[in-house]
Amino acid sequence: MNDTTRVLLGGYAAKRCPARVHNDFSPSVTKVEWEPSPEVQARFDAGAEFEAEVYRSILAALPSAVLVDQDLPKAEAIAHTIRMMEQRTQVIMGGWLPDDQRGGRSARPDLLIHVGEGYVPGDVKSHASLKPTKTTSALVSPLSAPTELSPMPGFSGATTYRADDAMQLAHYTRVLQACERHGGPEWLLGAIVGTNTLDDQPMLVWHHLDEPMVETFSRSEGKKKRSALERHDHEHSFRLRVAQRALQVTGQPGDPEPLVAPIGQPECATCPYDEFCAAAMGEDDPSLAITMGRLDRREWLTLRAMGVDSTNVLADLDIDDDHWFDAYAAEVSHHTPTQARKRLAGVVERAGMIRSGVTHYKSTDGPVVVPAATLEIDIDNENDLHHRVYMWGARVRHGSDQSTGQYFDFTDWAPMTDASERALAQRFVDWLRSQRAEVERAGGTLKVFHWSHPESSKLRKILGTDAVADLTDPDDGVFCDVEQVYKSQFVSLRGTSIKKVAPIYDFQWRASDPGGAISQTYYATAISSTDPTEVAAAKTWLLTYNEDDCAAMAAIRDGMSSSS
Repeated sequence: MNDTTRVLLGGYAAKRCPARVHNDFSPSVTKVEWEPSPEVQARFDAGAEFEAEVYRSILAALPSAVLVDQDLPKAEAIAHTIRMMEQRTQVIMGGWLPDDQRGGRSARPDLLIHVGEGYVPGDVKSHASLKPTKTTSALVSPLSAPTELSPMPGFSGATTYRADDAMQLAHYTRVLQACERHGGPEWLLGAIVGTNTLDDQPMLVWHHLDEPMVETFSRSEGKKKRSALERHDHEHSFRLRVAQRALQVTGQPGDPEPLVAPIGQPECATCPYDEFCAAAMGEDDPSLAITMGRLDRREWLTLRAMGVDSTNVLADLDIDDDHWFDAYAAEVSHHTPTQARKRLAGVVERAGMIRSGVTHYKSTDGPVVVPAATLEIDIDNENDLHHRVYMWGARVRHGSDQSTGQYFDFTDWAPMTDASERALAQRFVDWLRSQRAEVERAGGTLKVFHWSHPESSKLRKILGTDAVADLTDPDDGVFCDVEQVYKSQFVSLRGTSIKKVAPIYDFQWRASDPGGAISQTYYATAISSTDPTEVAAAKTWLLTYNEDDCAAMAAIRDGMSSSS
């Protein structure tokens, strides 16, 4: 058996760090069991539950659909999938395709959807599959009629997840083609079932896999848009070579050099080789040390090739040296020169902070400006697995007097629908307006504080922009984004999430495991457990967590106000 036939890569490999692929296949790398953090495990659990919900919805909408037993051994699962395909089953869930030995691919797509004389792939993802737009239409279909594709005006499938999702669909497409089960060249599409709904039900959002969509570096053209299939083929081919070389790296004298070196990136947080790669890079490697405002893999590799291989060297970099910068920009031309300079300036600044031991500093002259009002309300929401808001929390205080803080919650503990989400949001908005009316009658003012955009954008999405403009309009409303207030006057080495900023001002959450993904696990318990004690504990955790999120904003505002 040669190296080519020994390597099979799954649907995630082409979008995964190539160093991880090397580590998976090299005999010289010790394989370790990875233990995810509670937050990451909660995210995995939420994703698995969402997938199960989608499967149940498909079976209810399309009784002819088939779910392949997930506990079947591989050979039996492949045989079952092939039988279902030969019977032209309309939708096969959890199927397993024959390995593409020649192409080095294995595939277990969530969905196989019958079209023409074959199948196209689909995948279930617990994230948004649509975003609102003014001029485009998304291509969608209901679960009950998966191949009845129709435009959905006012929306686009080009979310932040599109490129990764399409890469995975492209992988499945190549395996279907290899086993001669694909629907044909007129069906170079794949579908995502995400958290967006159609009439309160999940829906399929379709992507053309042969249309240019991903802008990448091009040696000859600077940058070029490539289709998901083109991008997948390039990345998969490279990782196949990485894996084949890795098989030869056994830890013995005379081994060839690996084709890749580790680079610090967000994926490290969920990788079993994070400690192994960190040791190989060394703690002063800037890609490892700088965890916010990171550069992409090509940018870091370009810096390494140009001798910038430590935070100390990076901190001293003169990005205004046009000769140096022009050489750098030519190698990262998938970003415009302006973008490349701005991104580079950010990591140079953070490298200087690391060297100086500074984690947070005031970046403006003069006094810190923090909006205030007679009545101040800090708000925060919580979402279910479908990203519907089931809780709006509000902490009310009079002026800057912390002792007057009082927490209110607007919560629906029943499984959410679009209608109940709207009703809950309307009840919350009506309450906010009553608070404003009362304070204004007394000659005072109101400010509603939130962190980042979710609270204001969710209200606009649920109730309509015009319906909440009196509250959320940047010029005439009462909403105020505390994160933007912070970012306009301070720089934080580790980023500006509320969980990173609040501890700077000595605020701590009462829960030992605060986090959005974990909150969804507690919510699932609160609405589905049959144990009253367990339900009560979950509800208490959720309310406490939400109240602390609100209180954290007040603590940050007070901390900023007291800064010199």
